Amino acid sequence: MKISGTSGAKLREWMRRYLPCEIAGTVGELGGAAVAYLATGSLAAAAITATVGASIGYYAAAYQSALRWSYRQQNGRRWTSRVLVANLLAARSVVIEFGPAELVDSVMVRPLAFYAGPLLFHHVVAGWIFGKLVSDVAFYVCAVLSYERFNALLARRQPHAEEVNGEPVATFAAA
Repeated sequence: MKISGTSGAKLREWMRRYLPCEIAGTVGELGGAAVAYLATGSLAAAAITATVGASIGYYAAAYQSALRWSYRQQNGRRWTSRVLVANLLAARSVVIEFGPAELVDSVMVRPLAFYAGPLLFHHVVAGWIFGKLVSDVAFYVCAVLSYERFNALLARRQPHAEEVNGEPVATFAAA
């Protein structure tokens, strides 16, 4: 698979796309893990809760963005049709881009990493940070591959008239 553009431009594109989701997912992940661990004292309960919390936070943000972008692209439709089609396109986009990554991450990597991390480091917080980093690497390798491979099927922010490839372009107003 060939990735077009400079690596810096691609990195900025991925950051714009994934950073809001990552922030929301991290809050759900670490917050859920902390609450579960404090309530039960169980690393297993914390690992499961972290996995669920990460998914809820991350996909709420991802779906909201995909829905906003899809809704804008359907401006020629009646309101009810526009809402229905935008929701279907947003759901398709999230499943295509994140489905394989989520399967690898939530079923295999994240629960194991969040459980084993504290055991390896003999410290709960350090282990959770380790678990999050390992899990995120596995997740983003899969997500970015899906994003680049199936880009035409995904809901995306459409560049404004003043942008080319997501980068600002100088424009002059007509006198």
